[in-house]
Amino acid sequence: MSRIGGFTQPDASPEYFINFLTLLDSQDSIKNVRAHAAQRMNLAPGHKVLDLGCGIGGATFPIADIVGPNGLAAGLDISSAMVEAARKRAGDRAGVDFRVGNASAIPFPDKFFDSARCERVFLYLPDRLAAVREMMRVVKQGGRICLVDTDLDSTAIYSKQPALTRKMTSLIAASMPNGTSGRELPALARQAGLKDVQTDCFAITTPYEFFQRVAVGTVLKAAEDGVIPGSEAEEWLTDQKTLHEQGEFLQLWLMVVVSGTV
Repeated sequence: MSRIGGFTQPDASPEYFINFLTLLDSQDSIKNVRAHAAQRMNLAPGHKVLDLGCGIGGATFPIADIVGPNGLAAGLDISSAMVEAARKRAGDRAGVDFRVGNASAIPFPDKFFDSARCERVFLYLPDRLAAVREMMRVVKQGGRICLVDTDLDSTAIYSKQPALTRKMTSLIAASMPNGTSGRELPALARQAGLKDVQTDCFAITTPYEFFQRVAVGTVLKAAEDGVIPGSEAEEWLTDQKTLHEQGEFLQLWLMVVVSGTV
């Protein structure tokens, strides 16, 4: 099973990541966070909006619904496979544009957009401050920028073995380039020069299938590499499977929404 940290190079196993995003996009908790982020951007019909790290367009299409055919919902992603999947979903829909591109060199002119957003992107970026400033470059003066990320090191998973669970959740967070990205977003926004920075936090739940996609591959790889004993990996994963079968599985994520004005 692929590891979630592979989103740094998603085209290495595109089917896995497209299926992962399809599952994530279907979660009501994620939809609620995205709806709040849209409110923070003050979206209106006719606006031009950038969705940086758009994946298969899970957040881009709801933005397009708000800005309408006379506006623009532009999705940008480093993955050509993701962009191709998003384009297929869009068909000939007006007001939607998906492109392959990098957060450090957004292929749009200065002050082109009314607002911009990114979601679960800063978990992976080597230079997050530069990415915020690049977003600011392409947004008009007075426009809004919204940064959304999870804080993997704050993940809470119910277990009858809490010490072992803390070890595993810390291991999963450490496998990411920026596992504490959520808590760092407000400071990054201010350092980049955004004004009127607001921070909102959400606790969301995800099903056992999501846990399998996020945790299992990373834990088994850690055991394979000798980072943890194989017996601990097997014990913990078996414990979570048993809780799921008993109807007691619970995983909580901290989602942080940070918005500010250019």
